Amino acid sequence: MGLSDWEINFLYVTDSIIHRFNRRYLKHDHPTDVIAFEMKEKGVLGDVIVSIDTARRQAKEEGHGLFTELQILSIHGLLHILGYRDKREKDRDAMWRETDRLLNLAEKN
Repeated sequence: MGLSDWEINFLYVTDSIIHRFNRRYLKHDHPTDVIAFEMKEKGVLGDVIVSIDTARRQAKEEGHGLFTELQILSIHGLLHILGYRDKREKDRDAMWRETDRLLNLAEKN
């Protein structure tokens, strides 16, 4: 089964809503920028939940637009669903390289 055979859901929510997901499913009592839930069942690969509020703050801090930050966070969540991890520095570096590659690919299209 190829990637094109799977559905991936992207949800763009407020800090308040992502905080609830973070607390309920990950036991972290604070909002975060992105959460990814891998499912791989019934044709659904997973869900990516992105906080627009946090994305707006991070975009300002990074000096780019909200749309760019939403793309970065969406790609980050997608990569988690595809098996990328970012706990170790080596893994985090690989994840950022792939994020940059996909972001550049998206900008060309």
